[in-house]
Amino acid sequence: MAPELANRPVAHVNLDAIQRNLDLARRLAPRSKVMAVVKSNAYGHGVISVCNAILGVDAFAVARVNEGLELREAGIELPVYVLQGFLDTTELDACRISRLVPMLHSPFQVECLKASRHRDMAVWIKIDTGMHRLGFSPEDFRLGMTGGERLNVVGVMSHLANADQPDHPENAAQIEIFNDLTRDLDCELSIANSGGILNLPDSHFDWIRPGIMLYGGSPSGVTDPMLSPAMSLTAPILAINSVTKGDSIGYGSSWYAKRDTRVAVIGIGYADGYPRERANDTPVLVGGERRYIVGRTSMDMMFVEIEQDDAVSPGDSVTLWGDGLSIDDVGSAVGTIGYTLVSRLTPRVRRDFVRDAH
Repeated sequence: MAPELANRPVAHVNLDAIQRNLDLARRLAPRSKVMAVVKSNAYGHGVISVCNAILGVDAFAVARVNEGLELREAGIELPVYVLQGFLDTTELDACRISRLVPMLHSPFQVECLKASRHRDMAVWIKIDTGMHRLGFSPEDFRLGMTGGERLNVVGVMSHLANADQPDHPENAAQIEIFNDLTRDLDCELSIANSGGILNLPDSHFDWIRPGIMLYGGSPSGVTDPMLSPAMSLTAPILAINSVTKGDSIGYGSSWYAKRDTRVAVIGIGYADGYPRERANDTPVLVGGERRYIVGRTSMDMMFVEIEQDDAVSPGDSVTLWGDGLSIDDVGSAVGTIGYTLVSRLTPRVRRDFVRDAH
């Protein structure tokens, strides 16, 4: 195994913080079972380590069949739900062999399952109650086009489009449609994502599906003090350069020094998943103080303007987000949300799993 070298970015993942966020979800929805959403490598946090840290949940949810297979290959035995279901008969076979529970959202999937030797396998049905992404329309669901009487349907789910905005009228409309469609069904129900768990008690049916909140991110993009951020991203200073007033920095000469100053070259770039777009003027922490990215982020490096009296040297770490600089603040600065920042981190970023200091 290659040694862990210093000059690479590290995502420090606090597994105890994830557990605290899970505990919060349980307190908010005490009568619901928990389907922990661990798609996209547990939102970039490292799926196998995260799953092993929260084996007390009732089930895991992934987006795609291959993500479910990864959990099974790692020895995860809890129920695993596949939110996009299967795409073809090969994926359907894989679901049956590996005991993955697919969500059916299209007539193609229903017909594929009915024509297979797996028609007795447990499945969930997804209804489109207003997001218009995946799911059977209410009309098709009422008409029985989901094949529910001929399949082993054990649950019905939908997805809230505006749960991060508690007062949005579509929330009540979606929940009302879901209630109307499922009132007489003898199966388990789920519609609450992270925003629903935090903001909409009426959405807490049999199952809740905490996603970004598990990792301490706010569905609204505004830092929520109830949540415990689970990731701190750091990268090393590679060099510190003195820059004269009027000098330009980086590709495209997009930033010119307005004074004689110093610029630290940081060992992280867009190939590590840090956003290239609009990164200029995004805050980072240097020696615990806010400093700002200047120039264009390149593949492996970025620039940060530092003060003349900042007592830092090559090899010191800079915090891209973490304690003192929330993922939501960084997301706002670059014109995105925390979801995208954590989930786009690439394998070049080492994950370092930690626990609370006692």
